[in-house]
Amino acid sequence: MRGPTSAKLFGLALLLAADVVDAFYIPSMGPQSFKPGERVPLNVNRVFSEHVPLPFAYYDLPFVCKPQDVRRPWLNIGEVLRGDRIASSDYELTMGQDSECRVLCTKTLTPAANEEAGRFVEQNYLVEWIVDKLPGATVFLKHGTDGAKTKQKEYEPGFKIGSYDKTGGHAYLNNHVSMHVLYEKRGEGRRIVGFEVYPRSIKNTAGNCPDLSDKAAAPLLVGEHKEAVVTYSYSVRWVEDTSVKWNHRWDRYLTATDQQVHWYAIINSAVIILLLSGVVAIILMRMLNRDLSMYTEEEFRDDIEETSGWKLLHGDVFRAPNYGGILAPLLGTTVQVMYTFIATILLGILGVLSPSYRGGLLTTGIVVFLLMGSASGYYSGHLYRTWGGTNWLKNAVMTATLVPALIIGAELILNMFLWYQASSAAMPFSTIVLLFALWLFIKLPLTLLGGWYGFKRQPYSEPVRTNAIPRPIPPQPGYLKPLPSILLAGALPFAVIFIELFLVLKSIWQDSFYYEYGFAIIVGLILSLTVCETTVIMVWLSLNSGHHRWWWRAFAYGASSSVYIFAYSVFFYFTRLRAGMPDVAGFVPTLTFFVHSLLISAAYALCTGSMGFFAAYFFVRRIYRMVKLS
Repeated sequence: MRGPTSAKLFGLALLLAADVVDAFYIPSMGPQSFKPGERVPLNVNRVFSEHVPLPFAYYDLPFVCKPQDVRRPWLNIGEVLRGDRIASSDYELTMGQDSECRVLCTKTLTPAANEEAGRFVEQNYLVEWIVDKLPGATVFLKHGTDGAKTKQKEYEPGFKIGSYDKTGGHAYLNNHVSMHVLYEKRGEGRRIVGFEVYPRSIKNTAGNCPDLSDKAAAPLLVGEHKEAVVTYSYSVRWVEDTSVKWNHRWDRYLTATDQQVHWYAIINSAVIILLLSGVVAIILMRMLNRDLSMYTEEEFRDDIEETSGWKLLHGDVFRAPNYGGILAPLLGTTVQVMYTFIATILLGILGVLSPSYRGGLLTTGIVVFLLMGSASGYYSGHLYRTWGGTNWLKNAVMTATLVPALIIGAELILNMFLWYQASSAAMPFSTIVLLFALWLFIKLPLTLLGGWYGFKRQPYSEPVRTNAIPRPIPPQPGYLKPLPSILLAGALPFAVIFIELFLVLKSIWQDSFYYEYGFAIIVGLILSLTVCETTVIMVWLSLNSGHHRWWWRAFAYGASSSVYIFAYSVFFYFTRLRAGMPDVAGFVPTLTFFVHSLLISAAYALCTGSMGFFAAYFFVRRIYRMVKLS
């Protein structure tokens, strides 16, 4: 029977590579048209900072206007987990009707609320409002393709809650917003294609609209320990924009990344993998051919009972690994996580995960992960039986609980701190119950089913028999000791992905949109090849040095670049999140960043660890099948 091969994994990846760059856009929701005079709802969501990974619900801020009757739409699980808390507002937007100025409310801030407003301004928090699924955006202008003649708009989601004067240490709260709503005409209806917000701080305690033409008006100072009266006001302007169509309205949000950077990184990575593949092919083919030819000559010599190098281990190389009852469930879960990544990226390429589908990436990932429970049970059960296991039920339950329990345990501990801080990133109790129910009624049964079916299959037939007495392992050279070899194996895969990794981290922690799934697929394929080839080289070197306990090593070599990913996350934290703002981070935001960075690195380690393991398994079975050692 054939063993597990990395070729199967590569085959799936290659299927996903079709149309990797020119991914087309399929809106998750159809367009909504508004008639002139029709009310257009404006929803508020949350405030977030590019420097403090701790979002808050907008209406939890004690210094903003809150309606008497707050209506909250249903949120999917992805929206809840990313900290969204969408709610209605009293802002009145009527299609086609401009409004010079309207007063929203006049609010008296307590000394504590005044100080808290100053802290939010100092920590550079941004506000997220939503109109027709578009987040309110800050507008930036950049030169077009024809140089300085034209300028193109680019959007950054969110707008500043205020401005902070570092020289004087003063915080100014934005209490007036000018909203420009862009639309295109479609018959009698109009479709919204842009939502621009221009905030301004104006000292205004009179309860009426300020003089917007006074450019020298004093700003609204906050952050002092005293009562303050704040009048919130807004203006609305409707602008017909014929340069943007509805199905391309997200383009201005998604133009921040230069695609030449991606191509430059991909070309460099491709050169690396081609050189590595050539080195692997030359070294392994020459060495293996030499060893096999030597063995062919030696097998006719009756006076030589032993040969040298990796062939000495033929009676030990397929000995069941230590703690196989843990390794099998771990590998089963890694396959599940890897299939989840592949399926999610495929859906992203097809346009299903467009930015208009809020929380779609997390929701889809969770659903796919649950449905892939049968795959984790199958691979785990099959390996468990191959290694001599007898209790399939225990193995299946371990597969279903080992990794999820560690992740949920870490998240629950972190969640207590987030609850204490009243952050919207904290999971509500109902969400925790829902996640447990999904695990109990979907993940667990599918894993049990897959585990039973995998255990029923015949175990993998190894090409050589295993000796009764294990061979002692000789002292290993310095570069093959655990820590140096892991660091050595992880360097090259990290070099392949570090540019794309920066964009992913920016998307996670600084709330930018990551949509370039085509580039992610290309980088993922190169990464897969690099991980498999480096793992094969390191395992072969270990076998040549007499180390036959290669199972855990293969997994560790494949996962080794996760060490560099976590180290790069720490570098990102100090150079990007806290850049220029060393005093804003507290214990809980720092804990949030490092716990989630550790979990992200662990998920990556599971995927690449399984790639390396199955590639090494295929390689070892292949080389020992090429000779008759019985």
